[in-house]
Amino acid sequence: MRETEFRAYLINDKSIDSKVKAVGSRVSKALAVERELGVNLDSEVKDDERMYNLLLLIQDKMNDKKYHNVHQNAVRKYYLFVNGLEFPRMKTYESKFKR
Repeated sequence: MRETEFRAYLINDKSIDSKVKAVGSRVSKALAVERELGVNLDSEVKDDERMYNLLLLIQDKMNDKKYHNVHQNAVRKYYLFVNGLEFPRMKTYESKFKR
């Protein structure tokens, strides 16, 4: 993960009000995903199928639904940072690509 660049991207994101707390939280959650699941986010977000599978893995292995999907949200923000567009909602992705 390109931590320094990602942090700068988040700081410049006008939709984030609390620059210190919110930015730090998103970066730490993204790093936790890499550490706990043994993945490199740069590789995962470059391929939509890998991204989709990573989000499922986060739900399953990190009990993310219980905690309001904070890890998934951080990874989705990283996807936006790298690709310049948002990853679709799970149901939307599934309906288009998982037939």
